[in-house]
Amino acid sequence: MIEIFNILIGITVLFFILLVFKQFLPKKKKDKFCVICASISLTWITLLVLYYIKLFDNLIILSILIGTSITGIYYLVESKVNKRMKVFRLPFILTLIFIGYNLINGFYKELNVWILLLILWLLFIFFYIYSGYKKINLFVNKLVECCKKW
Repeated sequence: MIEIFNILIGITVLFFILLVFKQFLPKKKKDKFCVICASISLTWITLLVLYYIKLFDNLIILSILIGTSITGIYYLVESKVNKRMKVFRLPFILTLIFIGYNLINGFYKELNVWILLLILWLLFIFFYIYSGYKKINLFVNKLVECCKKW
């Protein structure tokens, strides 16, 4: 049985291996390569494969690691897009969560989640397109500023 100690040791070993590997990358790639992200991602991908072939069954740690990657992806995208695109925060993070859920549970067949995500994306696309109108723009600004400190 793979215990949390072994998983944390594995991430640590991967971290140092990838840190050395990073030194051999071209400058452009080196600047964009996150050793922690890669270590955690490689770990949960390995554990996910082991889960599928019934050699690993700790869904708690698997979920935490996938959730860590989801958060990393969210913040990476958040840092790269312009302020106007940040209106899509909610549907984007919910879509990432749904993808993470599907990685563990397999293809999720309940139509209600697909419909919810579709409605949210369409609604936020509407807000984005019509943000030039004063009242909608005020609301869009509230959406974009949702994460600012009070």
